[in-house]
Amino acid sequence: MAKLYFKYGTMDASKSADLLMTAHKYENQGKNIICLRSSLDTRTKKDFIESRALTYKHSCFCFDKDTNLFDFINNKNNKKINCILIDEAQFLTKEQVIQLTEIVDFLNIPVICYGLKNSYIKGQLFEGSNALLYFADSIQEIKSVCHFCDNKATMNLRIKNGSPIFDSDTGGTVVIGDTNESEDYFISTCRKHYFKPFD
Repeated sequence: MAKLYFKYGTMDASKSADLLMTAHKYENQGKNIICLRSSLDTRTKKDFIESRALTYKHSCFCFDKDTNLFDFINNKNNKKINCILIDEAQFLTKEQVIQLTEIVDFLNIPVICYGLKNSYIKGQLFEGSNALLYFADSIQEIKSVCHFCDNKATMNLRIKNGSPIFDSDTGGTVVIGDTNESEDYFISTCRKHYFKPFD
């Protein structure tokens, strides 16, 4: 029986690397997969999933908030699809997560989603992550280590002009950024250092 999986972690936890290794395993066995990625992620080339941890990359289809994922997959179901892999799953809408449950339940195709759980905004989850935590059959944490100590990283801290940002200055949870230090960037932290990063 197919299942909906949500594998979450902080930024720089090698989520995309895990996805790429999973894709390689399926394809090495001669199985057909489809990789998807949100068009909101503008950090990499549109048609590829890449990882900071690997040189290997994989082609993908990009979706936006208006894409009906069930229809997209159902229209491609002229050949057997063994698995669907989704990167940056936090950018899914709640309705798209429900569409993924329909792909699993009615098309019998496993779907593995990789993404962030927590946004940088204090106490707020991404819409897609919140829906996946509710609907997924299996939830797994991809662990990483705090930037400031050796504790497990569970939070994504936004640093802008040298100061931590806990509230949205854009009106939503979506801010595209990277972990390379700049005027506006993100670091993975434990809860203690999320609230007091420079103590």
